[in-house]
Amino acid sequence: MNRRRVVTLVPVIAALACMATAPGVLAQQYPTKPVRMIVPFPPGGTTDVVARLLGAKIGEKWGQTIVVDNVAGASGMIGTQAGVRAAPDGYVMTLGNNQTHATNASLFSKLTFDMIKDVQPVAVLVRTRHVIVVPASSPYRTFDELVAGGKAKPLNYASSSQGSASHLVSDALRVRTGIQATHVPYKGAAPAVADVVAGHVDFMTASYGSAVAFLKSGKLRGLAISGEKRESAFPDMPTFAELGHEALSADTWIALFAPAGTPRPIVQQWSDAIAEFVAMPDVVEKLNTAGFDVWFKPLSQAEAFHVAEVARWGKMVRDAGITMQ
Repeated sequence: MNRRRVVTLVPVIAALACMATAPGVLAQQYPTKPVRMIVPFPPGGTTDVVARLLGAKIGEKWGQTIVVDNVAGASGMIGTQAGVRAAPDGYVMTLGNNQTHATNASLFSKLTFDMIKDVQPVAVLVRTRHVIVVPASSPYRTFDELVAGGKAKPLNYASSSQGSASHLVSDALRVRTGIQATHVPYKGAAPAVADVVAGHVDFMTASYGSAVAFLKSGKLRGLAISGEKRESAFPDMPTFAELGHEALSADTWIALFAPAGTPRPIVQQWSDAIAEFVAMPDVVEKLNTAGFDVWFKPLSQAEAFHVAEVARWGKMVRDAGITMQ
């Protein structure tokens, strides 16, 4: 090979070398091993249900195992912190919600990380409404009867954890109506709902996804639901707005997060895969059956949405006067 030909090929070889190490090429090779998906709650809760469906579908698409790892405790903070501290290489992701990645930013007074700077939002998947539920054996058949009962004698109410949306909405209900009610926090929605079904707790603001099966089976009674209109499956259940308490109307969203610094092409790959996931007819059917509405926000929208939600739920925490160490 003559010198001129060698010189001519040098830029080509250099370009190929750059392409081989470019983030886009690396992203195309990702993942080359199993991915751990942290769920900051116990098995059986709403976030866990979505995580297992997402993990199965994405794992099948990519030909790699997505391992769902339930890391519960401290109102979701233990799992969230584990996700934040993971290596930013795309092999540890966290499926969280407005509690773990918005409310907790204000709830915990001594966070060891910044909920905005140290977290990379990937995409928002779904949302589920909230519903005030009582056991089927409860004497309260309407929202007004519950309020009257809470004014006549002290009640107790369950929540999925301290500072969760179910806690904040129920506490706002207590303040707005003047009822006497003691908070009983649980480690996740599943055990909290189970104790309401069993009659150990008077009422709960539950996510629709965690309560819908029990509502359909008649083991729980729904007294009010968030949202602009009534739920078609329960047309007799009024909305908070209809009852004059629109301020209590709030939804829980579920989103995927990565550690800050995760390569952008990998984050985009997840966002694109989730877009396909929430468009699959069988997935939509399963999500709807479980009480979720698809509420997709891609990477291009998820970052600004996350910042706004941290501010929004932070105000609710401050208004409720709740803090944790």
